Amino acid sequence: MQLFSNYNQRPWMLLGMLATMLIAPSCNPVKIDPVQDPNFASIDSVLNQPSAIQVNALATGLEAAFRLGHANNGAYNQITGSFGREIIILASNEPRWYTEILGTRGPLNNNSFYSVASYNGFARTIRAANILRQSVQTAQSSVISDAQKQSVYGFADTYEALAKLHMLNLMGENGIRTDVTDFLKPGKFTTGSAPALTNIRQLLDQGATELGKATSFPFTLSTGYSGFDTPSTFLQFNRALAARVALYQKDYAGTLTAVKASFYAPSSSLTVGPKITFNPSGANDQGNPYFQAVGATPSTLTIVPDNFVAEAEKGDLRLSKVANVPAIRSNGGITGNWVPTIYTNQTKPLDIIRNEELILISAEAKANTGDLPGAVDDINVIRTKSGGLSTYAGTVDQPSLINEIVRQRRYSLFYEGQFWVDLRRLSKLNPTPTPQITLPYSTSPFQLFDRMAIPQAEIAWDQANP
Repeated sequence: MQLFSNYNQRPWMLLGMLATMLIAPSCNPVKIDPVQDPNFASIDSVLNQPSAIQVNALATGLEAAFRLGHANNGAYNQITGSFGREIIILASNEPRWYTEILGTRGPLNNNSFYSVASYNGFARTIRAANILRQSVQTAQSSVISDAQKQSVYGFADTYEALAKLHMLNLMGENGIRTDVTDFLKPGKFTTGSAPALTNIRQLLDQGATELGKATSFPFTLSTGYSGFDTPSTFLQFNRALAARVALYQKDYAGTLTAVKASFYAPSSSLTVGPKITFNPSGANDQGNPYFQAVGATPSTLTIVPDNFVAEAEKGDLRLSKVANVPAIRSNGGITGNWVPTIYTNQTKPLDIIRNEELILISAEAKANTGDLPGAVDDINVIRTKSGGLSTYAGTVDQPSLINEIVRQRRYSLFYEGQFWVDLRRLSKLNPTPTPQITLPYSTSPFQLFDRMAIPQAEIAWDQANP
């Protein structure tokens, strides 16, 4: 996870002024002062008493850095979706999508596009969070007040935790580096996911404390944070992420505490929550990378396995997230008959976390703490409001409710980078069918992976720095 700023010393020699330079007593014709390239500003320029404009730019850059985990060749939702068999990429120009990722070539390559693209995007986010935090520490009080500094620290800690969580979702039990404050002397990879989850939750808790001391941000957040653009409302977002992490840790009491402090609201819109925005018509911006027009056959074609539809309950409104396009493409023994329609256009935002997920998180935590009626209530909110289905009529015991929650998460959070992680953390990622769920292309010649390989660059770094 090594990121370096660009320094470019460009000597400017204007030949027309050479004579003047030679006769000027204060000029040395041999020594040329370096000129900082404005297109590649140095990090030092923002680490020493930054201006308000620079702090705003760093905050904007932090948001943009996180989006890089999605906006690249090997985007997060495509990678996790492929591993979890939610979607499959039948690329006409890159067979590794449906060979290596689906396990027909043995172990995963640790130096391919899918091994580094999203990983590097989230690594940049962590680096950007550290730069923002360090920058504000030196800011003059006339530029940023002490209370505003707390808001920046809370913002940076939350984003660092968010990026680490996405990186850990990719790496699983391979772990991640958590000590990266000095990017030239990073700590070693954690042994498994548990220490990393502990670090991520500590960051979120620290960020929550800092946000609680603040009254305003000294920067402007993107429109994706509408309703969550003050320290107090951003704190609700922070607590929502803490609920997700606590659930992964199986700290169900802690999950419910975080849920209560978040924007969880069963009676409100399920779509409420911070989002990543796109604007393909804006300068230096781009469109949603997951958008694919129905019937289009791009080189990197995303298809949805047939079982997503076959295993859904009759009348589930969430099947509108896919469309039938029979035999749109066949590659590697796989034929695509369905395509995703969840991202309907290039300006469709991506949810970071929303009320619908919080209700499902609450349901799972309640089922695991003995509040079975409360879990059923949350399940029914999702079934009726999101799926247009009747209320739950199955067995009311913990195993049955967990299976039902997994099923609802599968359809409510389809193609959002969740399903593979859910199957893995609940020990349901295997070729053997679980209740109501099968994983296609998971038996020979295919195989399932529960983690990405540690990138070769990280291995090389540790070898060079034992």
